[in-house]
Amino acid sequence: MKKTCWTPLLIAALLMLLLQGCASLPPPSQSRQADTSIAASTGTALGRIAAQSVPAGESSAFRPLPLSAYSMDARLALARHAQSSLDLQYYLLQNDVTGHVLLQAVKDAALRGVRVRVLVDDMYTADSDGMLLALAAYPNVQVRLFNPFPAGRAFASTRWAFSLLDFSRVNHRMHNKMFIADGAFAVAGGRNIANEYFFHDKEGNFLDFDLLLAGAAVPKMQAIFDTYWNSPHVYPLHEIEVSRETPQALRDSFDKLVADGEAAYPTPPPDSPDLLGYRPLSGDLSRPVPLKMLYGHVDVFADNPEKVGGRAEQGDDASTVTARLIEAMRAARSDIALSTPYFIPGQRGLALFGELRQAGRRISLLTNSLSSNDEPFASAAYARYRVPMLKLGVEIDEVDASQLKQLAMRTTGVPDDEAGAGDAKAASGITASSLKNAVGRSHAKLLVIDRRRSFVGSMNMDLRSSRLNTELGLIIDSPALAKDIFGLIDGARASGTYHLRLLEPGDRLQWISTGNGTEEIHDHEPEVGLGTRLQLLFFFPFVSEGLL
Repeated sequence: MKKTCWTPLLIAALLMLLLQGCASLPPPSQSRQADTSIAASTGTALGRIAAQSVPAGESSAFRPLPLSAYSMDARLALARHAQSSLDLQYYLLQNDVTGHVLLQAVKDAALRGVRVRVLVDDMYTADSDGMLLALAAYPNVQVRLFNPFPAGRAFASTRWAFSLLDFSRVNHRMHNKMFIADGAFAVAGGRNIANEYFFHDKEGNFLDFDLLLAGAAVPKMQAIFDTYWNSPHVYPLHEIEVSRETPQALRDSFDKLVADGEAAYPTPPPDSPDLLGYRPLSGDLSRPVPLKMLYGHVDVFADNPEKVGGRAEQGDDASTVTARLIEAMRAARSDIALSTPYFIPGQRGLALFGELRQAGRRISLLTNSLSSNDEPFASAAYARYRVPMLKLGVEIDEVDASQLKQLAMRTTGVPDDEAGAGDAKAASGITASSLKNAVGRSHAKLLVIDRRRSFVGSMNMDLRSSRLNTELGLIIDSPALAKDIFGLIDGARASGTYHLRLLEPGDRLQWISTGNGTEEIHDHEPEVGLGTRLQLLFFFPFVSEGLL
């Protein structure tokens, strides 16, 4: 047999990779016109309800959405009642049953004549390009991609390979999340559109938080959406992806694809309250107004899309969402309660906490444990700062994955196997037994300052959010909302976390659990096997420096 000479083949493969790495985006189309949002009007049902739900003298109204079922219900109800426009902006809009049910409602709105604009970051669209192309085949629907990969689009690996020489650009992503209906109502917070954010995933699910908004905050969000939608970093989907199918064939394929969403999200009973006493929006929209809401001033802000060009990479851009939040933390007078899934303060973040603690401010942190964290890099980086934070007097609680899962199942309406028989949710395959092996995680990005001001948004407390990704943030001045959010954080801390303590002398950590009613003390990372420990040791030398 003839011996193969591998050297020329390796050289050829390397040259091909380099050539692929030179792939570039097409120049923006000269015919592209700037679109602007459609303002709220009392000529629409949602416009009338919103106008009557914000009392005179108040700027904005808002309602917390801590439960995934109620958060999805709010989006679906708004889509089904929309008469003029729907604007969606998401980091992740997955091709799964959750993405299907929402986009089916969006498509139905478009068929009623509603103008639909969907803006998605291109990071995870390898599996959803076909779905988005099919959606864009309907009249009144436009789909655009933020900072797209130019080639190799069928697989995530080939996308990165084809962008090898453009890594600095494609490493910047749009992490914003918002949903706006008729310019009257909006939903914003931490949830992406994917199964795991709405308790429909059999491997791992997130507890998260969104906010329903009306009033002056909504046109501010519309202006932010328009800035992104018309950014030169955003491309119409059809300029990046081309289908050989006819528009009708694409529409037919879309209808078949999303059919599985019909039974997945049954409408909650109209009179069933959530954890905070709010009924489902779908039922409330058919009742006499005003809606049950909280009131106050909402400061809405977002990173400029030009952050993609690296303007924040040195950590000195005072306009970022992270910088705005740090400014708000520095103004605290008594206490700060922080909930974030990924927390990497860095040395500058530690210095900030040191300043706050020296000034007598109480700081409490709720974040994921190693066992509940889905990002090993984040776990390895966070682990560096636990001992220094505890020495500063920061109170730290980490998610107990098993207890948080039980808490989530009790509060999201997941049916028992027997009780769920015939239930629409059970028919979709989501039952208590089907989720018994799913990891419970926290994904909420929340901050409460002085029991008065609250931060809700898309921003994690890590380097990607502060320097690389774009983010959306809201700071709400409302003691009532702050009380609700603090209560949610405190409830999760009491029933689904490990409290960390530092043994003196030395730097030895202990994890204290009270989830089963009795105190249990762990001298090592709880719920973590040898494989995960080795993974943590492997990642530790490569982790990023931190938040600031």
